[in-house]
Amino acid sequence: MKELIGTPTDYSKKENWLTLPDNPDKRVDLIFLYPTSCNDNKVDVICTIDNKSMRKGAKRIFSQEATAFEPVANIFTPFWRQVNGVRLNQMSFEEVDKAEWAEPRTDVYAALDYYFEKLNQGRPYFIAGHSQGSRLTYIVLSEYMKEHPDYYANMIAAYPLGDSLTKQYLQDNPHIKAAQAADDLGVVVSWNTEGPANKGHASLVVSPGAISINPLNWRTDETPASADLNLGSFMPRLLFSGLRKLPVNADAVIDLERGTVMVTEKRLEKCAITALPGCKNLEPVFGPASYHGCDYTFFYLNIRENARVRAEAWLVSKQ
Repeated sequence: MKELIGTPTDYSKKENWLTLPDNPDKRVDLIFLYPTSCNDNKVDVICTIDNKSMRKGAKRIFSQEATAFEPVANIFTPFWRQVNGVRLNQMSFEEVDKAEWAEPRTDVYAALDYYFEKLNQGRPYFIAGHSQGSRLTYIVLSEYMKEHPDYYANMIAAYPLGDSLTKQYLQDNPHIKAAQAADDLGVVVSWNTEGPANKGHASLVVSPGAISINPLNWRTDETPASADLNLGSFMPRLLFSGLRKLPVNADAVIDLERGTVMVTEKRLEKCAITALPGCKNLEPVFGPASYHGCDYTFFYLNIRENARVRAEAWLVSKQ
């Protein structure tokens, strides 16, 4: 394993956890790695563990994404140092990747060490992330879990949404398997959500050779899934916690060439990142029709149901 950079955050301190269940009452756990939440002009590339912008943003995003799993799992959410969002559009992919392998990786590994040694108590678990949190999840799966096969053997599934699972990554890490159905176990469930207008445009989170699974029909081919299969689409309330139910649910179809999930419902175009107030400048980063902020919320209740299905399948398989 590569040498860790910097001093790890102390996860024996409760204040370094966003959520830390006192009495876990569910049979499975979930570790959640929130996306880029630090957006602080006073911070350079990587924020401190007590950065107010990061902690406030993490709480807001938790309410919009991780809550999808609340009826299914005990949710453990560490605070972790991360790459400052206001610097991302000034950095190359290589610079971002190098920064994420520094203090962010150190903190996430320390949080996992504490979780498995002190908190898990042998329960099966999920890992879920989004965006930058998903990139850290991919690092965890490729390196940390390779070093800890006993922990990895107890993983129900990983949900690193909003960052690319690629064919090359799977080839480089043969111990990692991509999900092929709604109930397979020990797999990676991943997608990036876009509109058709993003085709031909670069996106920070869409890599060459990307693959996705359709979150409505749980297929990996181009079979379209209509909005009738969607149990509930929501829009994040950007300035505060919570979700707003959308009047129309998202459909989904995989674009195999691009490796993303396309939402074709035109009434949802107002949910694209670049359509939000003050976000037009993100078009060079994500493209003109990215639904990056809705990777969870467009398919919120389907994610919840899928986690329930996979957890039940795991528990039945261990009887």
